[in-house]
Amino acid sequence: MSRIVSVLLGTAIAAGCAGRTPAPAAAPDAAPPVAAKPMPPIPDLSRMRTFRRPIPGVPTQTTGLTQPVLQRMGDLKYPPRAWDQGLQGWAVYDFVVGTNGRVDPRYVRLVATSDSIFVRPAGDAVRAARFTPGSRAGTPVPMLVRLPVSFTIDTAPKPAQRSGR
Repeated sequence: MSRIVSVLLGTAIAAGCAGRTPAPAAAPDAAPPVAAKPMPPIPDLSRMRTFRRPIPGVPTQTTGLTQPVLQRMGDLKYPPRAWDQGLQGWAVYDFVVGTNGRVDPRYVRLVATSDSIFVRPAGDAVRAARFTPGSRAGTPVPMLVRLPVSFTIDTAPKPAQRSGR
């Protein structure tokens, strides 16, 4: 049975903060129109499997492997509707990081989410992420990674308002 390799990225990637310097304190007009709802906890997902069959080229044993390291996360966009409601949440994805450090789009799977509104923006950010690839004895190998993506209002910039809607 293939084990899912977890990549520890501090605690989780907060909306709008990945790969950037922290934004200055938010101006009063940048706050959502309602009070932020508490962040739902991420349950233990360690036994959940999203890939039922082995993935070609991905090692099934973790001995002697160097884990992929996140270099930069894709642009994480807070959903405007969630912002307006003060909704915070998360989405957890499993995916394969290829030998080139890019996420293989054929192997991106949603594991769980606190609210379906976060699925698309988290998935887009994961697909655009770049890693230093995992390796075995110095040779890059594709690796399976599980990554939680968090959306928190206190660290996110106000989403751009869409015109015409």
